Amino acid sequence: MPSSESRAAKIERFFAERYGREALFVPSGRLALLLAFKTWLRAGDRILMSPVTDDVVFFLVLAAGLRPVIGPLDPSTGNLDFRAVPAALWSGLQGVLTTNLYGIPDDMEHLHDCCERSGTVQIEDACHALDTRLAGKRIGCFGAAAAFSLAKHLKVAGGILIFADANQRAGLVAMARGFLEPRRLLASLTWLTRPYAVESVEALHLGAQALRVRSALGLARTGHGGHRMPYEIDHVRTARAEPDFLLGFRRWLDMDHAAWRMPPPDLYLGTILDRLDRLDENLARRRAGQRELRESGLAPILTGLPEDTALFRVPLFVNDRERARSACARRGLPVNYIYDPPLDIYAHPSLVECLPSPPAALAWSREVLPVDPLSAGRFLSAMGGPITPRPQGGNDLRTEFNYNAVS
Repeated sequence: MPSSESRAAKIERFFAERYGREALFVPSGRLALLLAFKTWLRAGDRILMSPVTDDVVFFLVLAAGLRPVIGPLDPSTGNLDFRAVPAALWSGLQGVLTTNLYGIPDDMEHLHDCCERSGTVQIEDACHALDTRLAGKRIGCFGAAAAFSLAKHLKVAGGILIFADANQRAGLVAMARGFLEPRRLLASLTWLTRPYAVESVEALHLGAQALRVRSALGLARTGHGGHRMPYEIDHVRTARAEPDFLLGFRRWLDMDHAAWRMPPPDLYLGTILDRLDRLDENLARRRAGQRELRESGLAPILTGLPEDTALFRVPLFVNDRERARSACARRGLPVNYIYDPPLDIYAHPSLVECLPSPPAALAWSREVLPVDPLSAGRFLSAMGGPITPRPQGGNDLRTEFNYNAVS
């Protein structure tokens, strides 16, 4: 067996043993999600999804021919509030896409009851939730399928599709092969060097110059003059009419990761295995960063979050987010994964159906500052002065911060 296949098999075995399910390695988390949409749902199906999730995910849903139903947000978790979804709506839903925002688990137990009654398929976007658990069970083990992104926690490109039915493996492998693009030399070199380039830039502690270096090396998320990708509704309609949906939606699906359908070089699989070998160390460092932020008085206490959860980002809520982001930028700390405006505002009315969220839920798009727990110490240093937390509206689950002292 070629070394590339044996390495891919080792990656899949790592996840299969950890999750007790079938695992398929693919080049990216977004390809894993696309495979789930095309396998468990059909064109025209209505899928419930969160208003606070990545716009690439939104365009993946559209590219798959699905009808997004933007659900109500729970102000205490930033995830869908399944209890606020009208009972009559469930019978008209074919799928639900969870988000597990920043690694905070969705209310999967209540969702399971709703889906059992209505026959709705659960698909888990677990890209933020590597090793997140709920009631002793890992996120990724609740629905028909779950997608993981290795780029989030491990900073290596690659994705995993977890699924329950082993009989579907052959069909998923064939579909994945049909979606793959040929390797390109420059993109292959980027695959090989990116993990080490990111680590090298971070180790230099270049301050504000670090973000410019990351951008010059293609290591930063693309700026759009905002937190969402711009689009025109006519362009989306043209994309939907394109016989090849991947070609039609390419301008959005390729954002920040043009090689998302390109198989990684063989050597890169060894890098992924090395990172997986150190996953528990990575998770321990994340938990330590979360404790550091919490002990500083900055991190909100999320009720019901298990102590062993290692968040992808720690959500802070600020009254001057752009000022806080500027302070971080001066220390070379990128602040991203902000989903503002929420999809019920971002999406054209002809593309979606929307259920209202309570006003307090808007904090998860308008005020949230997602902090990498691996950079907790540098973040606290970047704030550079006393920061006075104050409760917001008597809600002890969320805190708004005064950043007037930030230099």
